[in-house]
Amino acid sequence: MKQVTSGLNGLDKIIEGGFLRPSVILIAGTAGTGKTTFVMQSLFNAAKNEEVCMYITALSEPIAMINNFMSKFSFYNISLLGKGNVKYVPIDIDIIHKGSDAIIKEIERNIESIKPDRIAIDPVNVFAYGLDGDAQRQFYYDFFASMKGWNSLVLLTGEFTEKELIKSALSYLVDGIIYLSNEPFYENNIRYLNIIKMRGQEFQGGMHSCGITKDGFMVFPRLHKPARTSILKERVSTGIKGLDKMTGGGYNRGSAVLISGSSGTGKTVIGTQFIVDGLLKKEPGVIISFEEEPLQIRENSKMFGWNLDEYENKKMLKIISAFEFDIHNLAGLVEETIREVKAKRLLFDGVAKLQHMLPQYMPIANYMENIVNFLKNQNITAIYTNETSNLTGGC
Repeated sequence: MKQVTSGLNGLDKIIEGGFLRPSVILIAGTAGTGKTTFVMQSLFNAAKNEEVCMYITALSEPIAMINNFMSKFSFYNISLLGKGNVKYVPIDIDIIHKGSDAIIKEIERNIESIKPDRIAIDPVNVFAYGLDGDAQRQFYYDFFASMKGWNSLVLLTGEFTEKELIKSALSYLVDGIIYLSNEPFYENNIRYLNIIKMRGQEFQGGMHSCGITKDGFMVFPRLHKPARTSILKERVSTGIKGLDKMTGGGYNRGSAVLISGSSGTGKTVIGTQFIVDGLLKKEPGVIISFEEEPLQIRENSKMFGWNLDEYENKKMLKIISAFEFDIHNLAGLVEETIREVKAKRLLFDGVAKLQHMLPQYMPIANYMENIVNFLKNQNITAIYTNETSNLTGGC
């Protein structure tokens, strides 16, 4: 058994390196969730790495139509069809009408001829339409037994709601299940990917944000909480002499500090002064602001004699505003930026405004817990500012 890359940006990080081959993975979801784009991207990126790939469709769509739809994506390279690394195999409707034996025989005939490393069957449900419950189960049992003998990575797409998926025989026959969904968010929808099952390998379950761009299917993994190897007892200066005295020498290294207060009370100044103190001590920092754009942060800092541009040019400081990123990619952006500048300190300015950018079913407490725990486990000292009219919540 060999581990091979999925071919999708961000997915390999969630499934600890890629798919196992041979195995059978079900990509499930309702219409419009990106299942075909998912498997096509996997095939074409694998073909670029000299894998032989086969796309089996039961929808009898002309190749020209598929080419037209997929050509908008950067991963799609029509020359791979001519080269033979990607083969289209439509299953004729007459064969489907003849039943499961004819379908399996036709697929295996093509597999024997092409000998693919990776196969996509899109969608698998079509082969079982019109069959009653027992007949469907029997077809999937027979089909799955055949797939196990192909010695390939098999990606199945299936039109399923979550309730239908639980009841389907496919859900316990396949080696892995990836569920794609579109969740309403104000006037738009947000795409999510959930790894429900991945036999024989570690994975990060739960909902991960994803999207479809000109580069294809993009997955934005949630921050993974690694085991904390050590807790440093070192004190980190706040940058403010009086506050250092009050706190016994500053904050604990790797701690999370909340600074809360009403507008104009100096929360951002305290946080920025903490970052600047670190820069002066050669400790790189990150400022993530939901309050101001980077230009405004730089200009405001100059009033205190802090030249942030100097440290940005030295790659010791990164300033990011909420206007520059997709909120659903925030976790990945935080991780990438910390790694880029080797950050030791972080300012997260304006936590309260994050609530208005998240879907109603995603509580800010749960969202922020992953970020806070990740930073703690990296021994990064972080300040979070929160605007409130009254800290105790009274009237």
